[in-house]
Amino acid sequence: MVMPVIMFANVLISSFSGLLVPEFSRLLAGENYNRLKTVCDTIFKVTFIFSICVTGVFIIFANEISLMVYQSIEASKWIKVLAPLIFFMYIDNIIDNMLKGINEQVSVMVCNIIDLLVTISIIFFVVPIMGMYGYILSIFVSELLNFTISSIQLKKKIKYSVNFKKFIMRPIFACLVSYLLIKLLPINFLSFSLNTIMQIALFILFYLIFMIVFNRKRVYGKLKEFY
Repeated sequence: MVMPVIMFANVLISSFSGLLVPEFSRLLAGENYNRLKTVCDTIFKVTFIFSICVTGVFIIFANEISLMVYQSIEASKWIKVLAPLIFFMYIDNIIDNMLKGINEQVSVMVCNIIDLLVTISIIFFVVPIMGMYGYILSIFVSELLNFTISSIQLKKKIKYSVNFKKFIMRPIFACLVSYLLIKLLPINFLSFSLNTIMQIALFILFYLIFMIVFNRKRVYGKLKEFY
């Protein structure tokens, strides 16, 4: 199954998401609610940008990744199907740790129990009929349900805001432009793996450059303050 590949980049998210628990607990204990909201908004922005970039990599380079990892093109279909879930998986990981940090461990547990019951029901009743497609359906329902419930729970406690244009539309546009640039560049190494790695590296580089350009006003403002 392709889930280990899909979840590979989640290691980077998990490495710092656990640190949110003590940080949010400290801010809550100090009743620093404005700072709590600011940190929440910043973490969301960074995670949105990161997860959309990773989603773009798996959708665009699904065939190449499938051949590199599984020595077969068959897995690319499932990578493309599951890639959109990366966004919800990574964000949900962050939200769960935020909830734990503001003393909502019980809410997280209840959400996970509901998610588990729904997933087991789908596997028991649907998978025998639909097979692999039923299993894929269970993953989609599980992740989207968990994400939705967790988001609502966090919204009740922290009035965070998500700028659709900055957090979602700009990263998606940056992915599209980076993809077009990759297609225009003549990258032809003798090694297939090296060729793929170089294309992915350049895609990520172009993506980061475009995201910096999109936020140039903020960067220029900070430089002016510094000088």
